[in-house]
Amino acid sequence: MHRTLLTILCFSLGASGVGGATNVDFGVTYPLTARVGVSDWPALGGTVAAGVSTRGVDVSYARGLSLPPLGALNTSVQAQVAWAGGFRVASATSGALGPVALSLSGTYFTASAATFDPLAGWTLAPTDLRGNGWNADLGVRYRVNRNLVALLGTELGGPWNVYGGVEQRRDLTRTLPRAEGDDPDAPLETETTGTLSYRLGARAGTDVLGATAGFTYTTADGRAFALDAQVGPERGGHSGLGLVASVSFADVLGENSRLRTYAAYEPWRWNTNPLRAGVEITKPVGPGTLKLDLRGGLNQAGETGFGAAASYSFPLGQAEQEP
Repeated sequence: MHRTLLTILCFSLGASGVGGATNVDFGVTYPLTARVGVSDWPALGGTVAAGVSTRGVDVSYARGLSLPPLGALNTSVQAQVAWAGGFRVASATSGALGPVALSLSGTYFTASAATFDPLAGWTLAPTDLRGNGWNADLGVRYRVNRNLVALLGTELGGPWNVYGGVEQRRDLTRTLPRAEGDDPDAPLETETTGTLSYRLGARAGTDVLGATAGFTYTTADGRAFALDAQVGPERGGHSGLGLVASVSFADVLGENSRLRTYAAYEPWRWNTNPLRAGVEITKPVGPGTLKLDLRGGLNQAGETGFGAAASYSFPLGQAEQEP
């Protein structure tokens, strides 16, 4: 296995001729996993990412298309094969046509997501942890006007459900004081200090029925706080309650850095861990980007789990681009 990793590493470092946009990626995770690969490799009109780890191999392809006057389309596909047996194939497509935005994603698998990533069960977005099966998500967003969006979606394959609601967005502003010499009769100027979005909706499906509400507050300097709650009765032995919160900060650890903390409690999702929490840090270091993750929580049996990961992405060809 180590020989395989070394071979891939040498191949990646020798691929600098493919262009400066390509990255070489290194990563280690506890429980012990090591991975090396390449990403953002221009190919077939899109970009390719591929890697090998102590758990398996993976390859993905992504492409974005502009289709004027219709709109834009983004699509991706990923395949993973585990050394211990089993695979996962996932695809996602999103596009916009005027005021309508659609997203569709799906996965077919014969191995759990945790087979490839031991931290998969503790992510902010819920990850299906079943050992085999399929799932699909479909979402439609309709922009009623600049500040109001209606949404409708469904989740299939796991705990099937449909959800819908509306989201209202408003800009937060403040009035600027008049400068010396300004016309006292002229209207006062304002500046945007952030945005505030409210969400209201409902969810219904297998073992779940509840009302949903939430909000996101974003400041002008890139700080954001999001909170979403679900309230509903117990169905099929699963609580209908839910709470998801996240806080993120831009440039708090230096220019172009990002810090995010999150926590999610969703006991009605029986195919994933009901309690998930984590801290994510992204920071430029040298010519590349360092990412640190610490995640954990409780599984369906009430047992505690946790893990940590560190990765570094290094852009190839940067030395040739510098004056």
